[in-house]
Amino acid sequence: MKLQQLRYLVAVASEGSIRAAARALCLTQATVTQGLRELEGHAQVQLFQRHSSGALLTAAGQELLDHAQRALSQIRQAEEAVARHRNGASPQRLSVGVTPWVAQTLIARVLPRFRAELPHMQLELFDGLSALAYPRLRAGTLDFMIGRIASDALMDGLHAQPLFSYEMTVVARTGHPAATARSIAELTDHDWVLNFTPGEAASFMHNLFGQHGVAAPNQRIHLAHSAMLMLTLVRQAGMLTFCPWPLVETSSMREGMVALPLRERFDTHEVGVVRRSNEPLSHAAQRFVALFMAEVRACVASDDPELKRVFYSVELMGEARAADDEPGPTAGLERRSDRILHVV
Repeated sequence: MKLQQLRYLVAVASEGSIRAAARALCLTQATVTQGLRELEGHAQVQLFQRHSSGALLTAAGQELLDHAQRALSQIRQAEEAVARHRNGASPQRLSVGVTPWVAQTLIARVLPRFRAELPHMQLELFDGLSALAYPRLRAGTLDFMIGRIASDALMDGLHAQPLFSYEMTVVARTGHPAATARSIAELTDHDWVLNFTPGEAASFMHNLFGQHGVAAPNQRIHLAHSAMLMLTLVRQAGMLTFCPWPLVETSSMREGMVALPLRERFDTHEVGVVRRSNEPLSHAAQRFVALFMAEVRACVASDDPELKRVFYSVELMGEARAADDEPGPTAGLERRSDRILHVV
């Protein structure tokens, strides 16, 4: 088996079709098709079931995929280990997915320290929601992600280390007819723009509507897989959305948008480091995460009014919490679950 053939296998499994895999790999469809035929010829077993809308892995293909992902991971780690012994000026790439609110609040604080410590690393940052980042992780085009941790059912092939939790709220544009609503039941006659994967639709709707005894207005719910598009539709089309409190508190969000003062509270979400299972983080990735968490703890402990607003509902978890020796700035203060701050 050739490594390039294994890369084709992983790409097709991630993208769902040979055409999409070729596009993601910047190759011709004929090249990928030929490579997969050679791989099947070597294996002497069918690896794909081809149909009009794409290609599905057979049981043999799925088992080979697990080995292919591990093999490619080991190759990447070997290349990085050797590269560290070469000229320090030789660029090496670290591809990081970042959930939108974290991208807006923390990454710019982490980058200078990371660049100072590892100047030979070239960062590739992907600002994307989990629904888009997870397939990239599985395909190997992302090294890891700092983002929302999905339910266990959606984490197949992935491992997550929780870092902190945050609360969610319903948001509208300033002056929206529902801006003063006090209950989720008052919002079912309005259009919504949300982001969730098909596998988490039921739990998402239960958190937002069902647990409060309200039927989800499915005919008024639309999906957007871009944070920028979602927020643009809230501002310009008058739609409602459901988003993290820390994002609401960023300076870019406070202008022209409001968090609704609802009586209901919603389940918290967790942010963590998400990586491929059985593949440890590289040295560069470990340093990025360490510097990132140092910034999180600094922001949580900061007296800066802007940072206090953003991180008011953030609670450190697990190892991140254990590493924080001093009490956080929220000690003795009300949590967002106890009161609503007016967002102007």
